[in-house]
Amino acid sequence: MPRWTAVAITLVAAILVLRPEPARQFESVGTRVFEPVEFGLSGLIGQVEDVGGTIQKIGELAGQNARYREQIDRYEAQLVRMRELEAENQDLRNLLGLRQKTGPNELIPVRKLAGDPNPFVGSFTMDKGEDDGVRVGMTVATSRGLVGRVVRAAPSTAKVLLITDPNSAVTGRVQSTGATGVVRGRAEPRAAGDDATLLMEKIPQQDSLQPSDLVVTSDLGGIFPEGLVVGSVVQIRRRDGDLFQEALVEPAVEMNSLERLYVIGDPGPRSP
Repeated sequence: MPRWTAVAITLVAAILVLRPEPARQFESVGTRVFEPVEFGLSGLIGQVEDVGGTIQKIGELAGQNARYREQIDRYEAQLVRMRELEAENQDLRNLLGLRQKTGPNELIPVRKLAGDPNPFVGSFTMDKGEDDGVRVGMTVATSRGLVGRVVRAAPSTAKVLLITDPNSAVTGRVQSTGATGVVRGRAEPRAAGDDATLLMEKIPQQDSLQPSDLVVTSDLGGIFPEGLVVGSVVQIRRRDGDLFQEALVEPAVEMNSLERLYVIGDPGPRSP
């Protein structure tokens, strides 16, 4: 209680003791005068207490939010890890299929080091070469499908020409119908929304083609192992009177994000 309030109350009490009648009148007046003051002080103290409680609750909520944020971060990290494991498991299953296609040939794991500095050339350098058993002409693939072939080899690195390069040629076969043709990288300008980077040419006009048909490597060319996935048909070009038809093919492998690459080497272990 403030000092001036205590003094006033003491004065009123003294008046009440010394002069009862006038004191009662003064008491009534004092009550009317000081009651709003006391009420205001009481309300102010209550408000201060409420503010203190609110600040305390804000602190408690902030602590809870921090704990919840930590839990959410842990759950998100676990979710990312689970997705990575799922992708790895799928990759291993696909790799088993790749192993079945390549037979006794060795699979040499490699990594992409750098793309070609020339933007018009579809190639990249990988981190293994002749010292690791890599030779010119060998096939490079992922568990999803065909990537390209080795065109140059040094002791510790090698250059790979992608199937999306216009200078690349792959003998392809439509898996559902057996129709064959030559798959090349597209050198022609592409319209907006046209993401297909391969063109399958020299397909006999009488052969049946459908969008989403799967194209795999054929043993006719003798360059790539048979049965590797090249891509899927997204558009068919057919003109009456022509001997052949064409198909736009979307590669099975995303060439801009190459991961878990393998060189299909010679059968059996390498000589030391």
